[in-house]
Amino acid sequence: MQSLANLASNIIDREAFASCTNDFSRISYLLSCSEFVSLLQKSLLDEQTTYLKCSKTSTEYREKGNEAYASHNNNLALTFYNQAIRYAPSYSRELSLAYGNRSATLFNLKYYYLASQDVHRGLNLLSLNEEDDKRRERLEQRLQQCLKNKSEEIQTNDNENNRVENELEQLKSNQTFNVNYPSLTTYADIHTSLDRGRHVVSANISSLLKSGTIILIEQAYASVLLPSAWLTHCHTCLRRLHLILFSCSQCTRAVYCSLDCLQQSIVWHAFECRLTIDRLDKMQLLALRLITKTGWQYLYKNKLEFENYLKQNSTEYQIENHKQKIYEWNNYENILKLETNSHKRTIDDLFQRSIQACIIGLSLINNTSFSRDAYEKIDYQIYICSLILSHLQSLPCNAHEISEFIYHRLSPLSSSCIEIGAGIYATLSLFNHSCNPNVIRNFIGKTVIVRLLSSISSNNIELLDNYGCLSATMDKNERQKKLDEQYHFECQCQPCIEQWPNYDQLPEGTGEKNITSKKFDEAFKRLIDGERPSINDLNIFEEFIAQCDEQMQENKNVKGKVYNNAQEAYKQCLNFFYHSIHIED
Repeated sequence: MQSLANLASNIIDREAFASCTNDFSRISYLLSCSEFVSLLQKSLLDEQTTYLKCSKTSTEYREKGNEAYASHNNNLALTFYNQAIRYAPSYSRELSLAYGNRSATLFNLKYYYLASQDVHRGLNLLSLNEEDDKRRERLEQRLQQCLKNKSEEIQTNDNENNRVENELEQLKSNQTFNVNYPSLTTYADIHTSLDRGRHVVSANISSLLKSGTIILIEQAYASVLLPSAWLTHCHTCLRRLHLILFSCSQCTRAVYCSLDCLQQSIVWHAFECRLTIDRLDKMQLLALRLITKTGWQYLYKNKLEFENYLKQNSTEYQIENHKQKIYEWNNYENILKLETNSHKRTIDDLFQRSIQACIIGLSLINNTSFSRDAYEKIDYQIYICSLILSHLQSLPCNAHEISEFIYHRLSPLSSSCIEIGAGIYATLSLFNHSCNPNVIRNFIGKTVIVRLLSSISSNNIELLDNYGCLSATMDKNERQKKLDEQYHFECQCQPCIEQWPNYDQLPEGTGEKNITSKKFDEAFKRLIDGERPSINDLNIFEEFIAQCDEQMQENKNVKGKVYNNAQEAYKQCLNFFYHSIHIED
């Protein structure tokens, strides 16, 4: 896309482009230039030619699986059979064979229910001939064996997923939610001001609100996986794949943990499947996903309203009364109207993003059936590309990294969160930043939970997230530079104003008033020594933070290393119990 921008610079009148004051006029100007459109056509995301089904590759994986199966290495055989299924063309002999072989491996591993499901899939693909008649007989015998051995069934990771989902539902059922902002609990509300914009504050506090209190539970409006996680995680729920996978019927790129997730993805993947989306970065892919997930029918229905928004002068700051209606997580309008910072961007930045929007939008229109109307009409093309341009500006400021916690049991200090994807959350995006945040977020799949990281003692205290720049681990100049480049603001949080020291320069203990706890010391040592955290440990860290906050309510100064240790230990425990994978080093 960079090379296209360079070529377009010789075609487009930059002064004329610079005079465009909103996203709609920028796209209109570009698509009105026939020479640019001709150049653009050569750079579209053509119908994808990679990640295609391949009978030969499927057979090769199945043969490798057969070798592992003969050597009684069932886990390795299962890995190969999964890939054989991934590459097998729909309704093919290769797919039937791969399902049958995978069922045999699952049977050996005592996953009888999963084995029986694969038997049924294999049977449904058989033909009426002598060879398949013999295979049918073997598969039906295996099905009977699955039923006989059902009592010895080994529990699958689906049960673990169900456990976490049940815990999430339990967390929700224990909360009372804000009427106007239903992703927030009643302990939080949204205020609006000229200097802070929309922001989250504490509410309904009658006594000290302790660390661990849930502030928000919200599902992503849209989310994407990074290419590095395409083959290891479900493209719908973003959970790590265990035991078996399900694959798109047309490509090998999208894999799923269940048929339910596969079916849910059809809404958007039916269009993206045909595009070379591996050429897009995560924000470009998320911008595309916002359009494909929302769907043309909804966008068409609201075309007049959304176009009027896109035609607003980006230099005019407007504060809307957002309490006139309920602010839902799944309302596309709430995503569209997130801050873009257009008025703070350079002309070169806007030019680059406008070209990206045209490539993505016209690729979707020309290479898929997303909108027949747009294929015929230029004003619909401008509309779709303008929406994408707005998202390409708002997402870097509002989208959130979705991470997975990698826990190393023998070296717990090396445990860390790795990014596997990105999501856009309507209400989570309203939290402002602090280099010393008072909330912490973690993920269950693509659902985010925000909890208090430190106690709150009164109403109307702003609840602040961290955008990746912590005062304990990053110097002020580095933090300010990073925040300005990506989020376009100069941080004025307390650590920045008072130039708090990094962790190494923090005072020992908990701060000016040193607070000790034998339970905390023991739990922290267990964590450092590599013992698996327990719910009791989580509660100990939570209570110790609350104890420190309660005894140091009037102390607004920087706190010591032990207090920071407690917060980090609490974060690690939360990550451990939710979106995590545990590795034996």
